[in-house]
Amino acid sequence: MMFFSPLIRGCRASLTKRWHSSSHIRSGSIGGSPLPPDFTFYPSFFGVEEQCVLLKAALRKLDSMESSRFRRRRKEHLRASGAPSAGDPVQALFLPDELYDFQEGHFDGVIKHYREMHVSSWPDDMPDLHPLFEKLHGILPEQDIQTHILHLASNGEILPHVDNLEASGSWILGVSLGDQRILRLENPTAPTERFEIPLPSGSVYLQRDSIRYNFQHSILRKPDGRQRLSIMIRDRKA
Repeated sequence: MMFFSPLIRGCRASLTKRWHSSSHIRSGSIGGSPLPPDFTFYPSFFGVEEQCVLLKAALRKLDSMESSRFRRRRKEHLRASGAPSAGDPVQALFLPDELYDFQEGHFDGVIKHYREMHVSSWPDDMPDLHPLFEKLHGILPEQDIQTHILHLASNGEILPHVDNLEASGSWILGVSLGDQRILRLENPTAPTERFEIPLPSGSVYLQRDSIRYNFQHSILRKPDGRQRLSIMIRDRKA
């Protein structure tokens, strides 16, 4: 992971650009407002069933890395609770926060209350996964990639940072699953240049070049937040 820089807050609310996601795929604007340079956004790239498949696979990968104590607690909870209640089918796939081994802080202090792992392979007993990644690969700038999963707790957040130039390539793509959060992009040298973009479940964004290295980006915490998981894909640094 490449997350750096301290928390910076500075712009007035009136200077913040905020949009509501549409039901159509757009790459240049949301609701008529222009997106930042070098930023592409697909607000509804994956449908609900597709989101469930991706989230189940990602949670299975993360869960397999945890201690037997947490795995046992999750099994006991599922036996006792039965089928999930009606409601948001994507959010229902998450178990209560205390059943996951969330880390309080990243080594550089930027990510709070999270689980993460690098992924080199996906479950081979989930045939529905393959067409979803084929669909996703169709919008990647290139195919020499590395994949990472980041699971934020209900109170998790990512503080403003700029990616490490020496450790990352030129672009990063993020798939959002679960709770909608705000992605904030702000130029530290031009405080009035700030964007706030809602990331609904099923949305995909691609940041590259200038937006990656000239803007700090963060995922804001919500007082009534719920869990969210991101599948992050980067190009390999040459």
